[in-house]
Amino acid sequence: MSEKDPDQPMFDDPILMEHKYNYITRQGEFKDRIHYPDQSSTNCIICRIVEEDPNTPGYEIYRNDKFIVFLNLFPYTSGHIMISPLAHMRDYEDFSTDLAEEMGVFIQRCIRLVKTAMRTDSVNVGWNQGPVAGGSIKHWHAHVVPRYPNELNFIEIIARSRPVIQSLELTQNILKEHAHLLEGSD
Repeated sequence: MSEKDPDQPMFDDPILMEHKYNYITRQGEFKDRIHYPDQSSTNCIICRIVEEDPNTPGYEIYRNDKFIVFLNLFPYTSGHIMISPLAHMRDYEDFSTDLAEEMGVFIQRCIRLVKTAMRTDSVNVGWNQGPVAGGSIKHWHAHVVPRYPNELNFIEIIARSRPVIQSLELTQNILKEHAHLLEGSD
């Protein structure tokens, strides 16, 4: 069996997954799955993580005077981190120019952290802003998701479930070992 060119898509043909359409349009059984009624800074999961609320699992990796890095509680892959300003801000366009520039540099450092700690050369980076785009938390945050060759398997395709091969605690420890990569003045 020959190896697939890593620069080519993993699959030749798309697979119709109508349940995804139902999810993004909030139809059927998925309609109320993600709903956060009041997301002011007093009732925001990211603000609770920032404040180190003992009733909110945070899995913090790093923080400085402006940003926090923590694990996604429902990761796509082990090492899926989230980056957020400490201040409760809803939309990227609300950032000052200076804060947006600092966030850009900090996200570069987070990419370096994930690639080094999780031993990969590929990541997805981005954010979902607004409910139609998939944004369910009204405190701005970006995602850095490590990606690996051939990471899909039969469980994901047949059972529509994504196995995660590392606990959040182990992943947190691995990333914290490399957190020094987030410091600097570049």
